[in-house]
Amino acid sequence: MYEKILVALDGSEPSRYAGQAAITVAAATGSRIIACHVYGAEIHRRRFSEMEPGLPAKYHEEETLTDLRTAHDRLMNEGFRALSTGYVEDFVASSRDAGITVESVAMEGRSYTGILHLAKTHRCDLIMLGADGLGAIGDGMLGGTTLRILHNAPCDVLVTRCASHKGPILTGVDGSLEALKAVSKAVALGCALERPVHFVAAYDPDFHTRVFGVMGQSLSPERQEEVGLASQERLHDDIINDGLGKLYAEFLHEAEHRFSSKDVTIKTFLVTGKAYHALDCQAKASDADLIVVSRHGNHRELCSRLGSNAEGLLRTTSANVLLVGGVGDKVPGPKPMIKVEETITSKSPLAWDSDAETRLQRVPSFVRSMAKRAVENAARELGKQRVSADDFDSVAAQFGMGARGGDA
Repeated sequence: MYEKILVALDGSEPSRYAGQAAITVAAATGSRIIACHVYGAEIHRRRFSEMEPGLPAKYHEEETLTDLRTAHDRLMNEGFRALSTGYVEDFVASSRDAGITVESVAMEGRSYTGILHLAKTHRCDLIMLGADGLGAIGDGMLGGTTLRILHNAPCDVLVTRCASHKGPILTGVDGSLEALKAVSKAVALGCALERPVHFVAAYDPDFHTRVFGVMGQSLSPERQEEVGLASQERLHDDIINDGLGKLYAEFLHEAEHRFSSKDVTIKTFLVTGKAYHALDCQAKASDADLIVVSRHGNHRELCSRLGSNAEGLLRTTSANVLLVGGVGDKVPGPKPMIKVEETITSKSPLAWDSDAETRLQRVPSFVRSMAKRAVENAARELGKQRVSADDFDSVAAQFGMGARGGDA
């Protein structure tokens, strides 16, 4: 699964969680571990030099100042090296006790550039680090080093906030190929760690309601009538929101089918809400300490380095998050696992009587396809194979369709 794990340690509690997770995963999968600490001696030297003019007068003598610089440099170099050893030596011993092949590396530089350099030069396929470090102030925000790693990592990244336990592993499904890669990693971890895996698909049925609310406040009554706002809103409530639920349920079904042969217990959950928040809520409800998500999802843009839902989850959850995919991964755009139209309509379009078709053409063009689905769904519920004018009129009365003589 993972051949080489780079774990960044700085003595903070979140980094200790990263160390524990690294040992757990490596012991179960046979991965090698590189334990690293990156220290910034040069920035302290530079800052000390900038402070020299403000030192008390007794330190301004050149000989005294030279001795002070030498002592400070020795303290920085030897002190940071000693700290680095202290941060990793217990971890290295624990790893070896667990039968894991491990090495340690200490290097000077900015933390995030050093970690990224080590990940690339050692060809690591997973970076593990804490959500924050020694500079944390307890507000729950991601640390600067962690955030920069997330936006630049060439491989998967596990961000730790808590100790691992034997609860389920949760993973997100949205129909994209990227999400399937994350699901595959979650299933592999579930098999290796002997933990169940929960597949979660989240959709937001309230988004369109909020949008229509804003439109209602922003448009004049005349403009609302012109664009058919009321009928559009009713159609969205009846067709789009229901269709989204069916669509994401199908994504779950297909993902479950793909991985059902694996030696792991799988459960599926269809939830509503903003995706990252819904995943976090489901993780809490399931007592899952690990959430596995893809770097990007269904709406990936080429200029993006990290998807908004992945970032939102990483910033707000109290669980550990495995981000699957590096910034350099080349994916040829999102490809749905199934056709949206097939999920929403479930069946082939029905035949239409000519007078019913004439009525449909009076519906504004921008909502005509939704209107057609609404009428056909109603006809199917009555067991009909053909749409009549009466069928159309019955649905039109509910949604206010066909009241105008043509398109606005």
